[in-house]
Amino acid sequence: MENLTIEDCKYYLQSGDLTKPFLKSDFVEKQVFCDFNHKVAVNKDASLLNSLINWINHNIPYSNEDFIQKLKFSRTSKEIWESGYASGCTDFAFLFCTFARQLNIPTTFLHTAEYNWLQKYLHNEDQEVHCGHSFCECFYNNKWILVDPTCKKITTKYNIAEIDLNYTVDGNSKFIPYFRGLDLEHKQTTKEHNEKMDKFCKNL
Repeated sequence: MENLTIEDCKYYLQSGDLTKPFLKSDFVEKQVFCDFNHKVAVNKDASLLNSLINWINHNIPYSNEDFIQKLKFSRTSKEIWESGYASGCTDFAFLFCTFARQLNIPTTFLHTAEYNWLQKYLHNEDQEVHCGHSFCECFYNNKWILVDPTCKKITTKYNIAEIDLNYTVDGNSKFIPYFRGLDLEHKQTTKEHNEKMDKFCKNL
């Protein structure tokens, strides 16, 4: 991931099955550049990545309602957008991936396991809840950048094998990547997602 090959660029500009574009690219560009150009005009730090995060979070709030939470991992970007609510970090990451690629920014979907949860799992300690977080990575200004669309954070320097944040997500700051791709590849129930997470994490 340190360098971007032509093949990497082509791959991470593709749409995954769950992150297919559903809005016209010129509309997405107009919305994002509206925020970007305003910041430039008033001499504020401007970044297309930050402007995209702002636009997504302005339109799609997080909901902890039970009926939304039951939809985790089971919706496309279009379904998330049309519902008007996100069920968590995976939903925000899906939307970010979809729109960033429409802006011609190579973008990964990155699934991670929370470090302390992972250590307990690898030592066969019983745990009812799976703990992790979804990020994105963008090749922007000639380098890979870690983006957290949920927490509205961008990290320009990070370890791709062990992410140690300068902020916390649900009280945690260290996460271990276990899946990198275009998206989750297909819709999943929470049970199916957790079983896949267990399978991937066994090999870490």
